[in-house]
Amino acid sequence: MAPKAVDSILDLIGNTPMVKLQKVVTKTGADIYAKLEYLNPSGSYKDRIAFEMIRSAESEGKLKPGYTIVEASTGNTGTALSFVGTRLGYNVEIYIPEGMTRERIKIMESYGAKVHEMKIEGLDSKGSVAGAEVEFIPRQKCLDLERSNPKIWWARQFSNSANWRAHLVTGNEILEQMNGKVDAFVASIGVGGTLYGVAKALKAKIPKCKVIGLEPASARYAISSGVLSPPGISKEISGGIIEEMMESGLIDEVVKVTNEDAIKTSDRLVREEGFFCGISAGANVYYSMKVAESLGKGKRVVTVLPDHRDRYLSEKKYTT
Repeated sequence: MAPKAVDSILDLIGNTPMVKLQKVVTKTGADIYAKLEYLNPSGSYKDRIAFEMIRSAESEGKLKPGYTIVEASTGNTGTALSFVGTRLGYNVEIYIPEGMTRERIKIMESYGAKVHEMKIEGLDSKGSVAGAEVEFIPRQKCLDLERSNPKIWWARQFSNSANWRAHLVTGNEILEQMNGKVDAFVASIGVGGTLYGVAKALKAKIPKCKVIGLEPASARYAISSGVLSPPGISKEISGGIIEEMMESGLIDEVVKVTNEDAIKTSDRLVREEGFFCGISAGANVYYSMKVAESLGKGKRVVTVLPDHRDRYLSEKKYTT
């Protein structure tokens, strides 16, 4: 049955398909199901948070017609805000670290956003990168802009509760699609919104469901390293959802995944499963396979394929 017509492209955010993996899995492990978040309109699950953050800000009187939305991003949130923000009539300006792929910039500009690249000392463009790790300088820029102009609204994806609230919906979609049977959920952390929101939804219904977060192995500032930010970084541009998430006790384990394993598995997902997904999807499935082996047959592992491969065509890199 064909889906019903909708009034706006924004109505197509969410309700993404769930697919059982067939080729990359082993016969001895648990079943692995992947939620195809790269099929959201702008190509990632960040469409969910962009819409929720903007609508929440509007309802709170923080965002009004004629305002400019600013955000620090490594790509997906910037793209989603460019898509949703311009569709709703706002100006959008995104501040990204130098070294992100050119495709990301072109996609954001195609939606009508202004993109500003910022030099980040010590950033290795060849390796895996934790999104929060390279966003401190762009975040400070957004904070300064918001303070200088009352018609600028900074989305603050790293600390905005609308981020994880959007993913309560993702978690409830997973519960419905899986008929309430999920033994483990695996996802890259980034700024924490997806993992925290989904964990809240799943553990409310399935307390024994194991929730595992992933980080790039080369990340200097990460949960697994015990250091979330460099010395002297203000709380106004660090911490946020990640700290709240870890204090909640909902996350059972945090594991590092190498850039190489993420890339290799993402390539397999494209060739063997037909999923035209990005590199974080590879990290998610790579570790989901390890969890599936430990759980054994008859169990179910769920993960997400966060973004589209169109932003990794010139360079493959595990960025959360």
